Amino acid sequence: MMNAYEQYKANSINTMTRGELLIMVFDELIKKLNRSIVLMENKDFEQAKIQIDKSKKIITYLMETLDEHYKGANDLLELYMFFYRELIKAAGYSDAKYINEIMPMIKDLRNTWAEADKIAKQSKE
Repeated sequence: MMNAYEQYKANSINTMTRGELLIMVFDELIKKLNRSIVLMENKDFEQAKIQIDKSKKIITYLMETLDEHYKGANDLLELYMFFYRELIKAAGYSDAKYINEIMPMIKDLRNTWAEADKIAKQSKE
């Protein structure tokens, strides 16, 4: 049985718009990548690779859930694949520079989705 917090969290997620869920996924990706950078700076490469693997799973999720009927879906797929390849390099070389190079793009993409969600909500009002 769920405790009150878990139930609240589940209800919150179930009532989110697709845009809000997407923003939440990007926020989690950014959090894990930031952790990876800090861990690499502290020479904890094993834990950094764990965070990178979690980040790669998030990117895989983003690729798998792309709606190919939307204009630009192929471009997004290519971008996600690029992020994935850079994370492979970061883990393989134990070098945060690959994460630092893609982080601004990931943040920009997250902010773009947030703005699109905001516009979509305003148009429904």
